[in-house]
Amino acid sequence: MRKLLLIFVVFIISTIFSSTTGTAAELPVTHIAFQDQLLDFSEIKVINEDTKVPLEEIAAHLDIPFEIEKVVTYIRKNGIEISYNETSQLTSKDGVALDWTPIVKVDGKLFISVKYIASEIGYKVKTFEKQKTQRIYKEDWAHISHENFEIYLNKILNKKQPSQAKSKANVYLTFDDGPNKFTAINNSILKKYNTKATFFFLGNLMKKNESIINSVVKDGHYIGTHSMTHDKNKVYLSSKSFINEMIEGTKLIKKMTGKDAKLVRTPYGSKPHLTTAMKDELVANGFKLWDWDVDSNDWKYTDKEANKIVQNVKVGVDKAYKSGDQDIIILLHDRSQTTKALPQIIEWLQNEGYTLKTYEPEHHIVQNFLRDNTL
Repeated sequence: MRKLLLIFVVFIISTIFSSTTGTAAELPVTHIAFQDQLLDFSEIKVINEDTKVPLEEIAAHLDIPFEIEKVVTYIRKNGIEISYNETSQLTSKDGVALDWTPIVKVDGKLFISVKYIASEIGYKVKTFEKQKTQRIYKEDWAHISHENFEIYLNKILNKKQPSQAKSKANVYLTFDDGPNKFTAINNSILKKYNTKATFFFLGNLMKKNESIINSVVKDGHYIGTHSMTHDKNKVYLSSKSFINEMIEGTKLIKKMTGKDAKLVRTPYGSKPHLTTAMKDELVANGFKLWDWDVDSNDWKYTDKEANKIVQNVKVGVDKAYKSGDQDIIILLHDRSQTTKALPQIIEWLQNEGYTLKTYEPEHHIVQNFLRDNTL
């Protein structure tokens, strides 16, 4: 009798323990959504039974300002201040240390709890267990219902991979005006779709974004220069000021990446600003010049108008392909609205049978508005 009673007590204790620990544990999450759209992250981790994503990337997605002062990272939004001290490894809110770790550093990168940062800036989080997805949303913002969003998740996550049919043509996605926080997001999107692109960086921004540049190089993308300043009055003041902007930009790329970059994209394109003297300077210094076949006009639109960017690309690529173009160069920018449109652009291109490539110096393609084969 005593033996039976002991077994019964052990069973009750183990049942209670397993139920409490089971509710505390969080199922692995592989996707994060914001309102009605899946977001792209370079990594998603479950740490201490809590889903965490790179701080820099979610800050860009949710427009959360943060800054780093020596060993302390600060997040300030909606009147609150959250900080993480790398020395003590403590997270604090408004100067008071928390008794848990919503922010952690892994392999030199800061990760933050999705649920924590969402709740602190006024959002809610809904978990879709079957789809391994957490959705960040606000009740008072227009969004589709959770039921319809689950249908959307099933459709998008179960979509078959693009067919391996013969490529229709090569497409080169090119991004101007980085590096910045949107460069990091665009790079993570490209990585998700296992595709490459070409980035034209501004020298003055490169100095502040070494980690982003290293990621772009590591993931196999080509970096060219877009001048040092993008200031039309400085760049095109004279042939000397023009070539100096290009030379300084490529020197900086060499210094920071070890790569020789001879491909340039001039601010606002080669027409009407590039003079014959400026063109001659490019040739004399061994540079190649890329303009574009398809202008997405992404700079014109807001995040809510990202579908117009997608449509511009579709129309432009169709037109270029039907004209016989086998190497189609698309102009994009490292901006918020472009990050919204990019997944749809890539999916469409892949499903249509195009091959996405990065610039290859050994197989240079002539594409400039001057129609100059020396460039």
